[in-house]
Amino acid sequence: MPRRSYDQYCPIARALDVVGERWTLLIVRELLAGPRRYTDLHADLPGVSTDVLANRLKEMEREALVTRRRLPPPGAAYVYELTDRGRELLPILDALAVWGGPALGEPRPTDALREHWSATV
Repeated sequence: MPRRSYDQYCPIARALDVVGERWTLLIVRELLAGPRRYTDLHADLPGVSTDVLANRLKEMEREALVTRRRLPPPGAAYVYELTDRGRELLPILDALAVWGGPALGEPRPTDALREHWSATV
């Protein structure tokens, strides 16, 4: 799938070219706590398909937001972790959380909830 772009010479548009796709910032949220396995990311991102998650992670690797590395034995699994560039998104996510907080209201019956999500801010 070709990468979409706003094709605008503007820092906001360029930033959104990198992180504006659905799920990207939520993947960053999950990785802020440290390296995660693909299956753990998938479990804590209810609603994301495996294809979308895999594609987003590949795009994020291309953009140098995340790296993928193999854990040493006995784990020997691959984990994804934020690069320095990816961790630079923390203040942006904090600001989004503060801005979005008043819109939360009461949880809906269909809302997923993970305890670590409240620790983002």
